[in-house]
Amino acid sequence: MTWWTKAALPGALLVLHNAQRLAPVPLFEELRARLATDYVGVGNLFGAYLLIYALANLPAGLLADKVNNKHLMMMGVTLSLAASAVFAFARSYPVAFASRLLLGLASAFLYVPAVRYVVTSFPKEKRGLVMGYVEVGAGIGMILSLTLLPLLAREWDLLSAFLMLPILALLILVGLIFGLSSEQPEPTVSIRARFLSLGVNRSFWYLLTYFFLGMLAHYAVIGWLPTFLRNAFGYSAVRAGLASALVTIALVVGSPLAGMLSDRLRSRTSVLLLGSILSVVAFVLFLLSPGPGVVLGAALLSGIAMAFTIPVLVILVGEAFGSSGAGLAVSAAVTTGQIASSLSGMLFGYVLQTRSSFVAVWGLALVIAAGSIPFLLTAIRGLKESKCSQSSGKASCH
Repeated sequence: MTWWTKAALPGALLVLHNAQRLAPVPLFEELRARLATDYVGVGNLFGAYLLIYALANLPAGLLADKVNNKHLMMMGVTLSLAASAVFAFARSYPVAFASRLLLGLASAFLYVPAVRYVVTSFPKEKRGLVMGYVEVGAGIGMILSLTLLPLLAREWDLLSAFLMLPILALLILVGLIFGLSSEQPEPTVSIRARFLSLGVNRSFWYLLTYFFLGMLAHYAVIGWLPTFLRNAFGYSAVRAGLASALVTIALVVGSPLAGMLSDRLRSRTSVLLLGSILSVVAFVLFLLSPGPGVVLGAALLSGIAMAFTIPVLVILVGEAFGSSGAGLAVSAAVTTGQIASSLSGMLFGYVLQTRSSFVAVWGLALVIAAGSIPFLLTAIRGLKESKCSQSSGKASCH
């Protein structure tokens, strides 16, 4: 079995993961009418998934280091299938909200086992590239939600559009049952020891802070770009979804490149720094936004920035703690990022509702993106010092 064939099923899990995550985004206006809510309501509907996903990641990481990862993946896909079917038929806000909470729980058992599988099943010199290709699945899932869902809603109705997601989950479940071998993790350290190893690592905490701020900014684009295009330039839901797909196209193209670059340079942190700088530039362009051409260029830069930060960071933290603690380390990072993502929907929804201006949204996102960089630089310095202290010749570090 070739490495890219081996990476196909984890990639498919990320397709489902991100398709479920973004399902409401291109249809915020239609969901407002269907569920009788406002922008804060649809922002919370989006954020509900992210909040529960964040809270469930640590338990999922602990389980991923301890039990059969195939079983966790199958459980996640099955729950995703059921909850997305409920969301498709929902006609009241409480039912829709509850189904989004369940989808967040399901996705914790998709992403963390998938990343742990990459860390433990591939050699270090290939992990960045493999994770880049797996992350392509995340981009494809986003494209499906941003483009196919509004097209189906236009041609048929919301029910037909949202039923695409449980059908996708069913196909992936069949693939997992027959296409993925069982791999039983064998942890060598206790849960307490794994938590302690994370807690005393200062560079890890700086990376978590950096990731929190970065994801908070990223989700200003992911969550609100379609609505911005519709309000500022009069785009239809379909056209706004297609234009917003530029972010995910850039993510799809950029993720393997970022992974390969981090493998070749043997420096994950240099790639992270480049991604953060691109994110700042993108928000400057969003803030200026003299016309749709500049906005679409900013969307491309934003997608590349995501590709150079999200998959590279999860591989970096997974490698730092080895096979016995990779699940917990990855889940801690993902939990941090997803708390930021859930707060992003609420924060920027509130800013838009109260300020009635996307200038406030993009300005705040710019400040947050720029503010993440000092934490990354501090983490890089700490990682270098740690590497030097572990080497036999410290002089080579200067």
